[in-house]
Amino acid sequence: MKKMVLAVLGGILMTTATAHAEHKLLVTDVLDKKQVEAQALFEYSHLKGDITDAGDPGKGTLNAAESVYSVGVGLGHGLEVSASLPYVFSEREKEVIDGVGAFQDKRDGFGDLALQAKYRLVGGEEAPYTVVAGLGLKFDTAGGSQAGTGTTDVSPFIAASANLGHHNTPYAIYRATIRNHDEYDTHTVSLGFEKELNHTVTIDAKVDANFNTATRDFTANEDFSFELGSYLQMAHNFYLLPSVAYVVATDARSKDGEFRAGSADGFRAGFSLYYLF
Repeated sequence: MKKMVLAVLGGILMTTATAHAEHKLLVTDVLDKKQVEAQALFEYSHLKGDITDAGDPGKGTLNAAESVYSVGVGLGHGLEVSASLPYVFSEREKEVIDGVGAFQDKRDGFGDLALQAKYRLVGGEEAPYTVVAGLGLKFDTAGGSQAGTGTTDVSPFIAASANLGHHNTPYAIYRATIRNHDEYDTHTVSLGFEKELNHTVTIDAKVDANFNTATRDFTANEDFSFELGSYLQMAHNFYLLPSVAYVVATDARSKDGEFRAGSADGFRAGFSLYYLF
């Protein structure tokens, strides 16, 4: 009798998770009124490349282990707001110049608080296409002693997705990140494709192209990432999101000719935990 009851309860739980589980992970998804989502991202990245300092060649490496914690809430009428806060466990940047020596910079701690609002312009989850627009604000809250960037950023964006049927969803995003204190601005174009394989597994492939503008001291450059990720349903409305990406950057030079960072490449790998309340 006990085994039968457990089997029935287990079957009900599995059916409920399969039939009613939700997520709002696609960039054009907007939370319904009073819906709340929470996400925790944990990520490790490694980047390496050639550098030249005052004519002396060398190597530069960057290793970082960090996390981002975010929460979002639906306000109704196609409007969603969210807040996020990063925490850097360890970030180490090392430069080894031949015949000169090694230089290392490190940082850790909390990063800058960011807020974002997103509004659905047209469409919806069952519509043939959806367009959303939004605005992100990152404040200089961390200070120079922790892991902040030292800038205040304004990031307007627009995103669109198409429902092609059979759980095939291509999407595109344009985002401009405007920074103060004469730091570079970034224009990002992203193209992605989401494919739901079954009720518990979704594959997401994305290409990001970041175009960084010139500053008073440095020339413009670009960097690109090629990412493959997945949404794995672990329980009712609870998801594990593993991902891996290859990253490549073009060279950047100081305008006085003293320093050059050659083309660099590396990888980024991590996972997120996501829950929709």
